[in-house]
Amino acid sequence: MKKIQLNEEQWRTLVALRDAQKSQRPTVAIKVSSRLRSNGLVVEDLRGGSALTEQGLSRLNQGR
Repeated sequence: MKKIQLNEEQWRTLVALRDAQKSQRPTVAIKVSSRLRSNGLVVEDLRGGSALTEQGLSRLNQGR
């Protein structure tokens, strides 16, 4: 998988989503850029919450 370049805000968003998912907190308040969604790193549910995809988790594991 190609390592998608992320700016600091996008990186912090992925980390915030991962942390929220681990602690089962709602993710509706986390602002997600369209770039993260269009690259398949994040999906949005019908209620407006966001979740990391397997690709998003993989990108986090690649490091900053």
